[in-house]
Amino acid sequence: MPAELLKEKSLYAVLSRTFPKQNDFLEEHYAEELSELNHFGINTVEELEELLAKHRDQAMEMDAEEHDEEELGWYLDEYGKAYVQERLDGKFWFAYQGLLRIVLELEFGEDYISYASEQEDLRGK
Repeated sequence: MPAELLKEKSLYAVLSRTFPKQNDFLEEHYAEELSELNHFGINTVEELEELLAKHRDQAMEMDAEEHDEEELGWYLDEYGKAYVQERLDGKFWFAYQGLLRIVLELEFGEDYISYASEQEDLRGK
């Protein structure tokens, strides 16, 4: 049986099976994330599952890390007190998209960082 090609819907399904529900707080179609995965040769559901399994624990540790006062101030200014308090109480910060990008950075290092920066420049972010 051929491997199931990764699509936006299956990408979300794998992320939702891998990461806690509390991290599912951004509406997204996952086209951008799918493109990033494909760029780095992650094209099937199985390949994504293997990549996430390899780095899940470290990504979750990073998600639960405390932030310094400067970072907290930025989050407060950007998102407000309720948003920040919910994350402090739950010990989480990143949505599925952010966790996926942490995993890509852990796996591909500087290659991913450079690629992501180039893509942001192209999108004008």
